[in-house]
Amino acid sequence: MINLRGTRSYRLATMGLLAVLFFFPSFSRSNAGNPGGHLPHAESTPSEVIIERSTDDNATTYYISHKDCRIEWIARDAEVGVVKLWSQCALPLSEQMLLITRIYTEFLRTDKNARALHMLFLGEIDPDTATGPRDMSIRLALAAHKSPEWDAQRGEARNGDINGFVKDLANREMIYPELKELFGRVHQSIKVSCVEKVLVQRAEILPYFDQLKKRGVKASDKLPFDCMT
Repeated sequence: MINLRGTRSYRLATMGLLAVLFFFPSFSRSNAGNPGGHLPHAESTPSEVIIERSTDDNATTYYISHKDCRIEWIARDAEVGVVKLWSQCALPLSEQMLLITRIYTEFLRTDKNARALHMLFLGEIDPDTATGPRDMSIRLALAAHKSPEWDAQRGEARNGDINGFVKDLANREMIYPELKELFGRVHQSIKVSCVEKVLVQRAEILPYFDQLKKRGVKASDKLPFDCMT
């Protein structure tokens, strides 16, 4: 999970969700009312953000479809300040940010609870299908590989605290630079808050092993690649 910190703090809600990113936001008056100036290039894509209201689960979904990608930003009435970001898009995160920026801009412009945003739920950082971005999963695995605090032979943190290790590693090695840049444009800072139920796998089994191998990872290395908050 990732925390956003600013001039005000919020209390975190406890949630059993996979790979949640928590954000403590701080909006200036100008940013909250008109973020467009701080989120450049958002209008360069022809795609439009569609807003759908569901009475069944009392949620508002902001979504955008462009070519083979569909990205959703879901805000539920029962969890004010919590938003789920879902992406069915094989593009790397850096190429998805234009669409995510469009959604975030529309959310800030129209959602009555936008200023209460403090938690962004991303779901799994290693998606079950090939249609989601694996950028953060790859970065986590590579970061663990080069860390002296990780035992790649045993597949565990040397200090025995795998959750704490992954949390600290994700922040230290910055596995979420695209999100840091996005929220930084509206003067929000983010960091991973806590993780649990970290998944570890032999590198050769991971779908992106070829990328890891080029960075010196051995087939037998056991690396963290996913987590649950």
